[in-house]
Amino acid sequence: MHSSVVSNSLCRFRLVSAATLVPVAAFALALTLLGTPPTALAQQAAVKMVATEAALSPLAKGLKQDMEYLASDELKGRSAIDPAILQARDYLVKRMSEIGLQMDSVDGTPLQPVTIATPSRIDDPTKNTCQLTVGETVVELEVGDGFTPLILGVPKQKVTGPLAFVGYGVTSLDPPYDDYAGLDVKGAIVMMIRKEPGPNDANSPFDGKKNTSNAFFASKVKNAIAHGAAAVILVNDQASIDELIKVQERRIGQEQGRIAGLEKALAASDVENPNGKQRQLKRSQQMLKSLQGGIQASRRGLLAIDAAGSPDGESRVIPVISVARDIVSDLLKAAGQQSVAELEGQINRTYKPSSVMLANSEATVSVDLTNPSFTSENVIGRLPGKGDLADEIVVVGAHYDHVGMGGTGSLAPGTIAVHNGADDNASGTVTMLGTATNLTDMLQEVASHRTVLFIGFTGEERGLLGSKHYVKNPVLPIEKTSSMLNLDMVGRLKDNELYVYGVGTSPSWKQLIQRANAEFGFKLIEESGGYGPSDHDSFTRSSVPVLFYFTGLHNDYHRPSDDFDKIDFGDLARITDMVSKAAFEMVTMPQRPSFAQTPKGVQIRKQRMVYLGVQLSSDAPPVTVVSVLPGSPAAKAGLEKGDQIQKIGKAVITTNNDLQSWVRARSPQENFEITVLREGQQQRISGKLEKRPD
Repeated sequence: MHSSVVSNSLCRFRLVSAATLVPVAAFALALTLLGTPPTALAQQAAVKMVATEAALSPLAKGLKQDMEYLASDELKGRSAIDPAILQARDYLVKRMSEIGLQMDSVDGTPLQPVTIATPSRIDDPTKNTCQLTVGETVVELEVGDGFTPLILGVPKQKVTGPLAFVGYGVTSLDPPYDDYAGLDVKGAIVMMIRKEPGPNDANSPFDGKKNTSNAFFASKVKNAIAHGAAAVILVNDQASIDELIKVQERRIGQEQGRIAGLEKALAASDVENPNGKQRQLKRSQQMLKSLQGGIQASRRGLLAIDAAGSPDGESRVIPVISVARDIVSDLLKAAGQQSVAELEGQINRTYKPSSVMLANSEATVSVDLTNPSFTSENVIGRLPGKGDLADEIVVVGAHYDHVGMGGTGSLAPGTIAVHNGADDNASGTVTMLGTATNLTDMLQEVASHRTVLFIGFTGEERGLLGSKHYVKNPVLPIEKTSSMLNLDMVGRLKDNELYVYGVGTSPSWKQLIQRANAEFGFKLIEESGGYGPSDHDSFTRSSVPVLFYFTGLHNDYHRPSDDFDKIDFGDLARITDMVSKAAFEMVTMPQRPSFAQTPKGVQIRKQRMVYLGVQLSSDAPPVTVVSVLPGSPAAKAGLEKGDQIQKIGKAVITTNNDLQSWVRARSPQENFEITVLREGQQQRISGKLEKRPD
């Protein structure tokens, strides 16, 4: 799933009236609110068995086999701009051929090329140089050792000029402040600190602790250009360095704890899944090494090549580079000035510039960045239609790319490690293959059905590039495409909750998904909107009705920990069978589904990470507690049966869904204050949320 839209999304869970359910289902819903884990649900309510390898169905075994390869380290995280994606492509071609799909939709092949622009990069480090001279002090820097060219600036240029230190590089009318006042930097190479004066000062004249536009990298570079500077040297500020190191140290501690736990588990005589734990251990050790190496560079404040963002045209005029703080401090001292830390502190205290031209100085900066492209392909397998419906098309799609070894799209910044993407989106890809297998069999004796295109999309993680390319260049007419079913992150079912987006894009969908789910009993959470950060969005924008199946965001999303061992293949097989029934009806329904426009403000939901520990009456309002789980956060806070919940903090609670949405948006260890009505008296009850039991 493409990440740019979902970073701050909230989520909810649904409570259905227990009185309308059979006893097992009612018990399952109570456990959802109480926070009881899925494994306990299975044991206590007998809803499902945890499938051992021997107990897996043939479908589940096939899904597992496909995912073992697609989410393996060999594929290096399936980045759409890495040659490893071609191995995943070839695997899809092989599997679609084995299923019996026709593989000739694109000029006799199954491959639709998609050219993807790649970020500027350093092909030849020797062409990227930085030499800094102050008096007798000469410093020659190499890429990665105290110096990094930044893609924010011009990709190719060599300049020479005197050095100037220009504080934060800010010129502001409100508040009045100018680091360039009284300084002529035309033709000079200017050194400036990241951010703006007083970054941690609540009383800063700029905007307190909030950044104004003066702090933006691009704004600083444009201001330097306006003052005639020949190049910009960015120096990381201490507050940003400290914050980054704090995050990295926390992650190092977490990884060390994870390694210790895995080593302890592997040492036990009754260890389960030793091969999987060995893989996890190896991956954690690699990540720890990467983090420990990265923290050393962080202490020097050196920025990554893309840390200042991409060029916007106006900034792409002069070279922009990052130089380590210690090196800049040495140069300033050689010129008889204070260190970076001392000058930074002085500006932050006084809000007065401390800019200076460095006497007897000269710098030569040369940048040589390439801006190439990479071609990977959409993989298309076709199940031909029959009879009167044959000229209409249904697309069943899933993106097969992920975020590679980290970097762009990763939510583990600074980590160089395989982001295997088992759930995102090997799960959707293997479910598409399983659906293709099922539909091929289910449609054999059907006299009339639509053509089905099964498409593995590339470039989804880089902005839905594969699906956008397809709808602009369809292999069969987009105006004859009756519907699209998208599968993205369907491998981590929790509490039997399955999200279905796009239900509002056709009046036909609501009843269709209910019929398909009848024998499977998923707790469907229906979302009307057909837009959002996955490939169905491209089809919605082309007026094609869509359905998007999804099991929710989780803490492993876009991190190396989204691994194969966390997938329940029994659940994945259930989802595949249910999706196959929905797809069968989409393919065979006599009337083409009509398209309906839906709002564009779609929230992508996150799985519940915490629990409160209450069961609610289904007869809200008022929102009434009917039981409290012993030992839960609610019990520890003092909630009681019969309490009517009126508010949590400032949030007014009038429906069960209000409470559920509030809980779903919270994190472990967050404090809460609940206002309840108890025996006619209003009371406030305080407590702390806890991590939802696994």
